[in-house]
Amino acid sequence: MSGSSGQIKGWCPGALRPMRSGDGLIVRVRLTGGDLIPDRAAALAEAARRFGNGLVDLTSRANLQMRGVSDETLQPLLDRLAELSLLDASAAAEQVRNVIASPLAGLDPSAPIDIQPLIRALELRLIGNERFHFLPAKFGFLLDGGGVLPLDGVEADIALRAEVDGHFRLEAGGETLGWVRAEEALEAALGVAERFLALRQPDESRMRDVVGRLLNEAQQPSPPSGEGGPTKSGRMGCGPLATSFPVGVLLADHTPSPVASQRHLPHLVKKAAAPSRLAGPHPAGFFTAAAPFGRLDAGQLEGLAAIAARHGATLRLTPWRSILLAPLAVDVTTQVSSLGLVVDPGDPRLAIAACPGSPSCLSGEAPAQADAARLAPVLAGFVERGASVHVSGCAKGCARRAPASITLVGQGGRYGIAFDADSKAPSETEPMSLGELMAFLTKRLTENSFKSSDHV
Repeated sequence: MSGSSGQIKGWCPGALRPMRSGDGLIVRVRLTGGDLIPDRAAALAEAARRFGNGLVDLTSRANLQMRGVSDETLQPLLDRLAELSLLDASAAAEQVRNVIASPLAGLDPSAPIDIQPLIRALELRLIGNERFHFLPAKFGFLLDGGGVLPLDGVEADIALRAEVDGHFRLEAGGETLGWVRAEEALEAALGVAERFLALRQPDESRMRDVVGRLLNEAQQPSPPSGEGGPTKSGRMGCGPLATSFPVGVLLADHTPSPVASQRHLPHLVKKAAAPSRLAGPHPAGFFTAAAPFGRLDAGQLEGLAAIAARHGATLRLTPWRSILLAPLAVDVTTQVSSLGLVVDPGDPRLAIAACPGSPSCLSGEAPAQADAARLAPVLAGFVERGASVHVSGCAKGCARRAPASITLVGQGGRYGIAFDADSKAPSETEPMSLGELMAFLTKRLTENSFKSSDHV
């Protein structure tokens, strides 16, 4: 939103490459598939308390990051992460492991493809080929096994999304390239990454910058019969790259059926309309502990680890900044609620994205998370009408890249507001104090001037 001086950075923190912020160093721990066994979770909670300020953020890539780490405590923290087998061999290897996966991988019998073996296999391929280390810092992959918790709406530069007939749909920059057999999926995804590296210009860092040229390349005349492009079975596949993709991506001979295009069979357990609003028990046998705005403290993480261990469950981080306990056959609502975490899917805070803001963030011009919590009772009325809300400490918009129904952006301790916009849109009002903003929103709601059909 214009008027903010926040500078947009082009990289994400890691453990070996932490980021300095207003409350110290941010150290991100990248978890394979978001999987965190209870013992490791308890150890990370202790480390966050001992080496940082005890605050832990959940990220939209299903990782966690510790805040408030000092220059003096960084090396002891890295030593502890190494002991827990959570430290990569190099910063390059750490950075390239940008893989989002279905949080119930290996635990969801309704998933058409079990992607769990593919997650680590993809990471190892990315780490093992130094050419992939040249991928931009935020360039990411997605493995979606479908089932109860599909990753619909979760974006990635290259995505493999399971169909109910056992094939993957291959996407690049949000565009469907074709379909691949499960055994050919990693080769296909990595082949697209190779083409990205070959086609990108120095100022292009995401697949969406290149996908147009990639598709144009695919429209070139098909090779003569018998030259290039067949699958392992010798048959040509379908999709725009089936006959002319130049790097040997193997697309399976496949015509998606109407059922397959729906991705989910009707007899499956009904999934939530918006996974970001999941909280509490689910009939499929897992429990969602939602952290307000993706923030929890060491005690809460420690408590979740104890609950999971007590019931033989593991912890799975999600791209919706929540933690699943699975598999779980008992209701642990009271236990999780006692930790101060969200267990009610109707809690309005689940529809609000908010970054830490000031003083935790050096770019923050307003205390976004603290103000979002104060605004939640007022915003609840909008949320009930289907609104999404983004409260950002500056124009960077780290908590949410997509437009929101209501976007509030910090400007010198006040907030600008825009509707159906992202954080970089111009404010529709003069910057307001928190009190003025609450009065403005209350009046807007009372006058019934907000329609969910206009702001979704």
